[in-house]
Amino acid sequence: MWINLFNQADVDEVSKKIIQRGEIVVLSGAGISTESGIPDFRSPDGIWSRYDFNEYATIDALLANPVKVYGFFKQFIEPLSKATPNPAHNSLARLEEAGVVKVLITQNIDNLHQRAGSKNVVELHGNALRSRCMKCLKVYPTDE
Repeated sequence: MWINLFNQADVDEVSKKIIQRGEIVVLSGAGISTESGIPDFRSPDGIWSRYDFNEYATIDALLANPVKVYGFFKQFIEPLSKATPNPAHNSLARLEEAGVVKVLITQNIDNLHQRAGSKNVVELHGNALRSRCMKCLKVYPTDE
């Protein structure tokens, strides 16, 4: 079904269908967090347009030069920790609380869905605010 988000009748129709079904899985990506000031990675102006992905975001890069890789990602930690959820994050959290959204699957690493109140979140690419030791597998806050 095609929905015109500028047509209230279309929005109302889709809203009714969502509520009637009651078991929705949401897939979210970078676009949902750009309104919160979080840059995306893959758009023409995204992070990977300025940096070489293979140099900073592969296991080989991490093993070869962990200081460089962690240094690169560290620059994003403070902005991520200061960003606030926007109306889209908040709406999804309310829909989950109401029992409409059952699970939220996200590519985002910014923790904004959780900060908005979503509980059942699957993070496909991890979470920039948490890091796992590759030796003992313990999880630590990234800023430690």
